[in-house]
Amino acid sequence: MALDLVFFEKMPVTVLSVNNAERFLARLLTSDVRKMPVGGLERSVMLNATGGVIGLPWVVRKSLTDWDVVLMGEEADAEEAWIRQVAVAFDAEVEGARLSGASFVGTLPVEGVALKPQTAIEACGLRFLSLSWINLVVGADEAVSALVDNLLRAGAHKGEKTGYDAMRIFAREPAIGLELTEGASPLETGLEDAVDFSDPERIFIGRALTEARAKAGNHLTMQLVAFDVAFDPNLLIEVPSILVEGQAYPLTSIARVPEGPFTVGLVRLPASVAIGAHLECSVTTDPRTFCKGALVVDRQI
Repeated sequence: MALDLVFFEKMPVTVLSVNNAERFLARLLTSDVRKMPVGGLERSVMLNATGGVIGLPWVVRKSLTDWDVVLMGEEADAEEAWIRQVAVAFDAEVEGARLSGASFVGTLPVEGVALKPQTAIEACGLRFLSLSWINLVVGADEAVSALVDNLLRAGAHKGEKTGYDAMRIFAREPAIGLELTEGASPLETGLEDAVDFSDPERIFIGRALTEARAKAGNHLTMQLVAFDVAFDPNLLIEVPSILVEGQAYPLTSIARVPEGPFTVGLVRLPASVAIGAHLECSVTTDPRTFCKGALVVDRQI
């Protein structure tokens, strides 16, 4: 019997434990983790000195004084090195564990695991995290593999990368190397909610330039667009663009959703462009696709 559950490829995960180091976390992260409830989970951002995105750690508050910083994917090693470099200046102790993770969507038939948005649960020797648009199970490689293999045999499905990419784009989630580079501001990549300027005493790395950009209000913002005509991204011979007042803004991510069928993408547009705007676009494929417009839509997941 099929389960309402889809697993995607495993990935490396590093979990860094930080204890009694609020000043260090205040310097490292754009969000104010002091506001988190115990047991809560939130995405934060790490910036360089010029306000460019270095990484997107997820933070779990284990107690009033203890946090776990969760790093995912191939960038985890570089992000850990940055964190340890910053920790030295604060004499903060950072303990690390190299683990595995598997992302999934759907309901897990595991007793005691009822995920709610932005929470973390420990059960069966594993940790389950709800990352809003997708979930993650983290633990020792053999334990994660055993769980995934058992559920696949029980009727869960194995997801493809194209499906993962489409979900990410629908959720308006930025990706390292695409929307996220060390030159990209979090304000331009859909991460505004992870940046907290409310406490003037909390000077996180990159705050000065990021706050100046926010006050100026003339930065681009990341939007999700749906094209009027569906096309296969594999047929593109140049990167599609959205046109605003004669200026071309290239897409950073694009995916075809065959169930629609339609094609969607992420693009940085002027802040004046609102959801619901229908804009001219430039799409060049071989064979030719006759698509001249795209609609700016809200995140779908």
